[in-house]
Amino acid sequence: MTGSSSIAGGMPHPPLWMRHPRLLEFGAPVLIGATIVAGLVTVPFDEHGPGGLTALLISTAGVVLGHRWPQAGLGLLAAGPLVAHAAGAEPLLMWQIAVFGTFLLTLRGLSGLLSGPVVGIANLLAVGLAAGTFGAGDPIAWIAGATALAAAATGSAIRGQREYWAALQGRTHEAVAGRDAAVARSVAEERLRIARDLHDTLGHEIAVVSMHLGAAEVQLPASAVPAREHLAAARGSVKSLLAETQEILRVLHTGTDGATPSPVASHRDIPDLVEKVRDAGLEVDAVLGDLSRELSPQTSAAAYRITQEALTNAQRYGRGRVRLTVDVVGPVVTVEAVNDVGPQSDVDRAGQGLIGMRERASAAGGRLDVTADGGRFLVRAELPVVVEGARR
Repeated sequence: MTGSSSIAGGMPHPPLWMRHPRLLEFGAPVLIGATIVAGLVTVPFDEHGPGGLTALLISTAGVVLGHRWPQAGLGLLAAGPLVAHAAGAEPLLMWQIAVFGTFLLTLRGLSGLLSGPVVGIANLLAVGLAAGTFGAGDPIAWIAGATALAAAATGSAIRGQREYWAALQGRTHEAVAGRDAAVARSVAEERLRIARDLHDTLGHEIAVVSMHLGAAEVQLPASAVPAREHLAAARGSVKSLLAETQEILRVLHTGTDGATPSPVASHRDIPDLVEKVRDAGLEVDAVLGDLSRELSPQTSAAAYRITQEALTNAQRYGRGRVRLTVDVVGPVVTVEAVNDVGPQSDVDRAGQGLIGMRERASAAGGRLDVTADGGRFLVRAELPVVVEGARR
């Protein structure tokens, strides 16, 4: 509930040429090459073969040079049909190469506003002059000019769409990476809070053990010298352990923000927590069992923190009343929170808050289940009264 919904999951698939961006850049030269080869086979045998061959070579040079010098290539492509007309040759093949070359140049980045008019006017003049009408009454001349404009517009549009998809995918990847980093940071912070609680309670328990060892040493008879020595050694070890634990605790409490540590969370504080959220305006129907029973420190802190996060989520994203049940029955502590959510609520079962609750439950040796069905959101945690490994 507290995380952001998946970003990349609803992203549409780009068209084929966007998924394979080099497809058109490889396909267009192949088509141009086939046209040039056809011209080399046929033009030398035309009536004005030498002039037509010269114009064809100029157009070919425009295609080749345009890869590195786009503007120079554009000039040669535009000159090809005009040279063919000046040499008395048919400019049909040259203006076709100019159209395909214009598409390729704009696809690679040349401005369509520049290449379209330059090649379009050159084609219009070359074909129109060859027909003796200056382009005004020859439909082929207008087709030659219009196709150049269309080729430039098409190349520019595909390039723009490709750049848009690349930018969109880049932003999507950045957003996903940012979300994952936020989740990882939240997990690390929650683990640090768990470690703080654990070290707080551990330091207290070590101090209690040291007190009991001291009391046992005092109660020993004067003749129990070996036992007294062992107790003294044990007290020394416990004092060293307590000092190291307090040093670790000091580092954990200091952190990076220098904030004062909060008291260790306890399941006995859950009634006060419920009253606080009620005062904040949340309607809570709470069924609290016997919370006076002694629990292990990990389970006690986990029960409180899970209840706290569940109520916080309900307050932020739910609607109506929250039904809360916290009870200690036999060897299990149960925390269950149920609330209704609206159809537009951002319910994410992998959110940061839920990850924190799962970390809490796992650290205490329990489990957390989350279900969202039909506008009803349920969080249920089952924790052991005594953490595994803590039994004596």
